[in-house]
Amino acid sequence: MQMLPSKYRYIIFLVMVLVAKVMGTAWASDVPIEAMRASTVRILCKSTFPPGFSSGSGFIIGTGDHVVTSHHVIGCADSGGKVIIIQKEKQPFHGSVVWESVAKDLAVLRVQGTIGGAVPAFATSEMVGDAQTVYVMGYPGDADLNRESLLRVKITKGIISARTTIEGVKIYQTDAAINSGNSGGPLFNESGQVIGINFLKVFKVGVAGIGYAIQADELLPELDRLGISYRKASVGGKPDAPIAISPSAPSIPMPGNQALSSGGQFSPLLYLAIGIAIVLSAIAIFVTITKRGKEIAHGVYTRGRDVLTRNHPGGRRSGESLPPVGKRPVLIGVSGTFAGNEVSLGIDTIAIGRDPKRCQLVFPRDADDVGRLHCVVRFDQASGVFILEDRNSTNGTFLGNGVRLAPGRACQIAHGGKFYLANQRNMFEVRLV
Repeated sequence: MQMLPSKYRYIIFLVMVLVAKVMGTAWASDVPIEAMRASTVRILCKSTFPPGFSSGSGFIIGTGDHVVTSHHVIGCADSGGKVIIIQKEKQPFHGSVVWESVAKDLAVLRVQGTIGGAVPAFATSEMVGDAQTVYVMGYPGDADLNRESLLRVKITKGIISARTTIEGVKIYQTDAAINSGNSGGPLFNESGQVIGINFLKVFKVGVAGIGYAIQADELLPELDRLGISYRKASVGGKPDAPIAISPSAPSIPMPGNQALSSGGQFSPLLYLAIGIAIVLSAIAIFVTITKRGKEIAHGVYTRGRDVLTRNHPGGRRSGESLPPVGKRPVLIGVSGTFAGNEVSLGIDTIAIGRDPKRCQLVFPRDADDVGRLHCVVRFDQASGVFILEDRNSTNGTFLGNGVRLAPGRACQIAHGGKFYLANQRNMFEVRLV
């Protein structure tokens, strides 16, 4: 090529660029995006106490009669809550938990009926390479801008950044955007095969592009034990894209929940329920900050309802200015490990301590003054106040004015109130922003 005149070399170069673009378009079109969308479902968990909805994602397995999701997405079912599975504009299906693992943060649901859509194959870790392109599918709540988008699967794209383990569970790190509501949804490769289950992200000021998915290898032995059929991709074989399936006809309505559907179509009440779940859900998939940097986040449910006092709004000093009142409840780190971090609160409880299996906010293991499960905090939508409870910690949970909470009894804290764990080096504030 060096012997050719420069004008011919330039023409050949342009042709090569054009061919590369055409081939790139062809390769991109080979990614079965719509089939991947059809594999993904939205999951609502309707809790009875406190009343409300939480929202997450999942994907279809078996013959359309089972769904995989994260354990913390359907956590309300452990307390008598109802699980609702939604796929596009079809009637919602009722789901029941047939297997769950807190350690792996995984759950398998049985569907009352057959969900229409597509069933994907699985690609295990030996079929996944570093820097491989991946797609996150799911229903991140902040992307739901209107009624139409509520039931539209959202897609983000990235690569496999690394492989690691958390508490013995094999996971992938990815730079694809994972947000609250993506939890339990599938992580696909470019062939439309599920390689992982999205479940958390790094939540820290100044940190972006670090999310995690549990490797499919952690799920498949459980499906074998349950006798649920699945397809496994073959190494070097023809790509196994998701296979389309038809829904049961007619769709099975959920007993006792007819208000959520009518004639196979969604009622306004269901759209409202999804909207409430997006606003209130505290199943945000954030990873807590520890010395190692990342730990599994699992939910803890508190039944404490007694009110200790209404006269201690977190101990804000007299004359200290109160931040303006908004609508979104948040927990803000004032000092210590979580200083400068902000966590959204919702209907679920946020647990604070050193145990990564039970807490959302995990202190370093050498923080000896903080208990393994030190305290829990949540926002009560009905009363518009924050509820704080010490969980029998050795060194105590204190309001900002130094009043120590009685273990196991709930205390109401108003907007702008502060509390700390063991000492003022571990200070938090609750706000409506």
